[in-house]
Amino acid sequence: MRTARLITCLSALVFLCATASQVGAWGERGHRIVGHVARALLTPSAKTALQQLMGSDDLATFALYLDQHKDDLEQQIPGSRQWHYDDIPVCATSAPHDHCPQGQRCASVQVVRHYTLLSQRQTPKSQRQFAVRVLAHLVGDMHQPLHAADNHDRGGNEIQVLLPDGQSTNLHAAWDSAFVQHAFGRQSDSAIARRLVQRYAPRATAWQAGSIDLPQMQTWRRETNQAAQTVAYGQLTGFACGAVRPSMPVPLSAAYLGAASQLIEEQLAKAGYRLAAVFNSVFGR
Repeated sequence: MRTARLITCLSALVFLCATASQVGAWGERGHRIVGHVARALLTPSAKTALQQLMGSDDLATFALYLDQHKDDLEQQIPGSRQWHYDDIPVCATSAPHDHCPQGQRCASVQVVRHYTLLSQRQTPKSQRQFAVRVLAHLVGDMHQPLHAADNHDRGGNEIQVLLPDGQSTNLHAAWDSAFVQHAFGRQSDSAIARRLVQRYAPRATAWQAGSIDLPQMQTWRRETNQAAQTVAYGQLTGFACGAVRPSMPVPLSAAYLGAASQLIEEQLAKAGYRLAAVFNSVFGR
């Protein structure tokens, strides 16, 4: 009996810890999975070039840099905290919405900017190394539904929800970490990545199509915004465009959790496939 209670308590603690991180999209685990997927899909020439530039091809680690150094980067590059998202309204609005402050402080613009810097061989080595870390992180960010959607609630940060174990957190944090944990449990990140690479291989051509430019980034963020419309916000109990924000925590149903887990798996795989395409494009096929 004591053992059962201990296991229950430990499980709740693990789930709570997974929801506590609000550092950035997907949290550490999601970003690492994206990095592992991308690394597995690098061409030999891209892998070699990345190793020569960075000293390794460990994209799972490179993907964590922007979150780990967020405060320092904000001091060095004011506005860099806003690079992590594109706040596109999840509901239609009659007035234009500037989702990219000053025309550059959003994920989609910064992906193109740092892709260009990395592609130019005359760019100083330190800047190219930084560009690798930026791309490894922001391509992942662009595929987190609540980093490409907003309903005047800071991408779900101002909506409190109740997780199935009774813990309270906000909707954004749940998508960052808790749902990733629920989807994959105790599997290793590298094993998850191998499975995702195999499962989603038939969709590689469609996902990796197009150039790394602003029109293509509009396609990526539109896809992710649509995912937020249909699942992250759309399946949330009581959600409706124009509705008053709930004052009490919203219970998340088993159906919602199942839909979130399925979508998260696909979005992480898509981000990994596209991140690989970015580096394969830069470093040659």
